[in-house]
Amino acid sequence: MTSTRSHHWTPQAHPYPAARRSDAKTEYNSKAHSSVTVPEPYDWLETPSSQSKETAEWAQAQEAYTKSFLDLCTDKDILRERIEQNWDFARASAPSKKGDGRFYYSYNSGLAPQSEIYCATLDEINAAQKDEKQRAGQVFFNTNVLSDDGTVALTSMAFSESGEYFAYGVSVSGSDWFKVYVRRTDAPLVSNDGTEGGGDRLPDVLENIKFSGVTWTHDNKGVFYQQFPAVSQADKGTETDANQDAQLFYHYLGQPQSQDTLIVSKDKKLPSSMWHTEVSDDGKWLLLENSKDTDTKHRYYMASLDQGIRSDMRWIPVTTEFKHMLGYITNNANRFYFLTNKDAPNYRIVYADIDPDAAQAVEHVTDLGGGVDKFVDLVPEDKDAILTSAKVVAQNKLLVTLSRDVKDELWLFDLDSGKRIMQLLPDLVGTISQVTGRREDSESFVSTMSFANPGMIERISWESEENAQVATPPASVKVYSTTHVAGIRPENFVSRQVFFQSKDGTRIPMFLTYSRDLPLDGTAPALVYFYGGFNIPITPVFSPSMMTWVASYRGVLAFVNARGGGEYGDKWHEAGSLLQKQNVFDDILAGTKWLHENNYAAKGKIIVTGGSNGGLGTAAVVNQCTDEHGIGAAIADVGVHDMLKFPLWTIGKAWCADYGNPQEDAAAFDYNYAYSPLHNVKGDKVYPTVVLACADHDDRVVPAHSFKLAAEMQYQLKDNPNPLLLRVEIDAGHGAGKMKVCIPVH
Repeated sequence: MTSTRSHHWTPQAHPYPAARRSDAKTEYNSKAHSSVTVPEPYDWLETPSSQSKETAEWAQAQEAYTKSFLDLCTDKDILRERIEQNWDFARASAPSKKGDGRFYYSYNSGLAPQSEIYCATLDEINAAQKDEKQRAGQVFFNTNVLSDDGTVALTSMAFSESGEYFAYGVSVSGSDWFKVYVRRTDAPLVSNDGTEGGGDRLPDVLENIKFSGVTWTHDNKGVFYQQFPAVSQADKGTETDANQDAQLFYHYLGQPQSQDTLIVSKDKKLPSSMWHTEVSDDGKWLLLENSKDTDTKHRYYMASLDQGIRSDMRWIPVTTEFKHMLGYITNNANRFYFLTNKDAPNYRIVYADIDPDAAQAVEHVTDLGGGVDKFVDLVPEDKDAILTSAKVVAQNKLLVTLSRDVKDELWLFDLDSGKRIMQLLPDLVGTISQVTGRREDSESFVSTMSFANPGMIERISWESEENAQVATPPASVKVYSTTHVAGIRPENFVSRQVFFQSKDGTRIPMFLTYSRDLPLDGTAPALVYFYGGFNIPITPVFSPSMMTWVASYRGVLAFVNARGGGEYGDKWHEAGSLLQKQNVFDDILAGTKWLHENNYAAKGKIIVTGGSNGGLGTAAVVNQCTDEHGIGAAIADVGVHDMLKFPLWTIGKAWCADYGNPQEDAAAFDYNYAYSPLHNVKGDKVYPTVVLACADHDDRVVPAHSFKLAAEMQYQLKDNPNPLLLRVEIDAGHGAGKMKVCIPVH
């Protein structure tokens, strides 16, 4: 396959599907201009296809138009075949031991739409380690039998403490809404008789659940979960109504959901409040996290479970303002260990002694004030690395993951003293994707991957329970399994990290992956991927699709660690959010320019792509780029493109932590209006080829974002020499639906 392909498409020969323009307008408060009236010619596209014949017919016409263009691509079938071949490889998550003494892990044989969950005994795990061709155990839960077309997905899972029960959330067509079912672990789901949620399950069904975990109490009697007000079943996954007024419930096994105990009612002062629960390792405490948006700052409360599961539980305030995050690690009696960014933008591990007598009865938990006064350092902040996670195994072994220049390190600490013992996996240059193990276990399984390496699982063991009681190095670190992809051999590729200067002089990291024998003469195409938001880091990961592109077109894969992400802690995130969001776009534009100026790619052969917040960035970059940036194409996947109205739809209000609230804040309106992709399409310049991809059941970033931007681009740029396309995926959501990824079992 060659690196370029010509097409015979012209806008004159293939006019875009017509889109009605209305006279609608919205007036906003502006700090700079008092008020601004914004035209809304495509407001009618905000009505979902499920509720509007006009929207549905327009979307269908767009999909047909895009298909007609893609049919001109002579490489399409060859590339699809290669991608499918390179997706067709066996992969598994790390084994995770549960209370029944068995190990559970996710497994995908290759092209199955959804992963299966396997269970295995210790003997079977040991046998599989000796022979990688031997799969450990048997199928416990086959998600693929829940639907014929692969559009039913497992969105959450939780084993009871004893390992006797398995609670699992199931979503349809990629929607964020899901139902929770329960089954005994001695009743595996291998085939299905057509029963919703699978045959042989318990009668319990929990509905109207979204953005929620499922948390068992240690007595196996039931689970905590978050519920939103019900919406029409017919509209679920396609509605745009704001998600608010979440409540926390406890469900007793065997009782109807209508009798569930209300633990925390809706927050009348803050309707966007959401609730996340954990039960402490000793089973004695309920830990409650309250978030108001996507920021990592939240409120935190605790309640003793000795008082029973009641609507009037007495709560202990830990932190009662949205100033920092706390992540529970473990506890020794009333001493609790947390991961936190309190006074530590790179995060640290602290402990605090909780006073049970501080518990109070209040009308609503958020009425509590005060909190814990003193947190003591156990593992101090590292000024040169981000402390991303911590897990306790083998009684007092603290496994800590640090990210240094966007490359993960695994360190062993002693929980009791905080002493750093040693670095594990010292040769790793990549990402730690999973660490399993419980405090009572004497071993841990660690999954790692990189751009060219699809994955390895290593087993870290302590020889005996006696050895596990002291802070000694592990008895052994052995490879448990290695993932192989026939068409992608790691030794044939080079991955390296480079740094470049952004517009304001900030040093930005970028990973480059390409064929080992590629001449760096400025002729190669490049695929530039980024995210740049919500404190989420973009780390080295293996993508069969992207690596197939690299191998097929002898291209360069570039991952840009733009500001706004979590690659360098809270300060890096803040530098690319709110009124600093433009820094993200500047970082990407500087990166594309660096690629062709340093002979890694050719001008005009650089493709920028990102999804969700990265889709926003892609569309903004397309609006702002000039010839010097060398961008020839862009793929914006499920992007946020209307930066004025996003707070009004589904979970959009939560994104105000990163984007500001242009509906209420005049300064945020001015800033967002200046870069909003929908409102900054430039009809007087030539745009590269653009694909706006979305999904019909995306109820996180509703498809109206892509619909309206596509209509605006096609109107303003109807004579653009390069196509401006909208692709709508059916029965899929925000990165979910027909998925082939392997979801880890925790």
